Amino acid sequence: MIIVNLTGGLGNQMFQYAFGKAIAIKHKTSLKLHFTNALFNTQRSYELDVFNISADIATAENLRKLGIMQNNIINRLLYLLDERYGIQFNKHIVTQGYPYNFNPSYLSAKNDSYIQGYWADERYFKEIEDIIRKEFTPKKRLDERNQKILSLIQTSTSVSIHVRRGDYITNKANVLKFIGLNYYLNSINEIKKLIPNPVFFVFSDDIPWCKNNLKQILNKAYFIDYNKGKESYKDIVLMGTCKHNIIANSTFSWWGGWLNQNINKICIRPN
Repeated sequence: MIIVNLTGGLGNQMFQYAFGKAIAIKHKTSLKLHFTNALFNTQRSYELDVFNISADIATAENLRKLGIMQNNIINRLLYLLDERYGIQFNKHIVTQGYPYNFNPSYLSAKNDSYIQGYWADERYFKEIEDIIRKEFTPKKRLDERNQKILSLIQTSTSVSIHVRRGDYITNKANVLKFIGLNYYLNSINEIKKLIPNPVFFVFSDDIPWCKNNLKQILNKAYFIDYNKGKESYKDIVLMGTCKHNIIANSTFSWWGGWLNQNINKICIRPN
């Protein structure tokens, strides 16, 4: 049994799931999911149930078997001690150390491990890429207005633009911050040089800002402003069907670009 800790927003949970899945497949064992909120960052909820994933929620007995306490505050404090200082109290726990650089040694995690970290690197699950792409498809067909956008995406030289502001602006605990207007202006101009007749599809948690600052340089654009909360996964699905992508410094955004299977795609991203 592998239990993977899920925390953060949808993009983070997708990375955590993908790494846990890779370890579970390696050991030919079951994957269990355990969601906990971070102590200081934006409060989230479990979001992976919209996808065709193959895993169960960890039970109290599953957690007890690996020595995981039910007190989430204590668990997060122990996590921080392990993440920052390498102070470990439980041999079953595998914690990604800070800074979160790719480290292939984590791929040697043993069976009966509780895995916690962010794992935001494709190399952690590259060997099972086809499985991850298949599982990160929505269980339900898109609703009518998203189907209309999907049709426009599929029949045009579509370019997604993802702008994350929201908690990058309001939550001072975030390490990553809003990347800035110039990044988007430069990226849009670069796309215009490379692609004839691009049609832009703008996804954001701050569509009014996007309209005020980007609309004037977009020849043809659609602003998608209705996939909020538990419906936000639909933005990832739509971004993944665009032919090209301009992504933000966001795991949510990264998945939109990665799920795009256009072999000739251009994906512009921050350094």
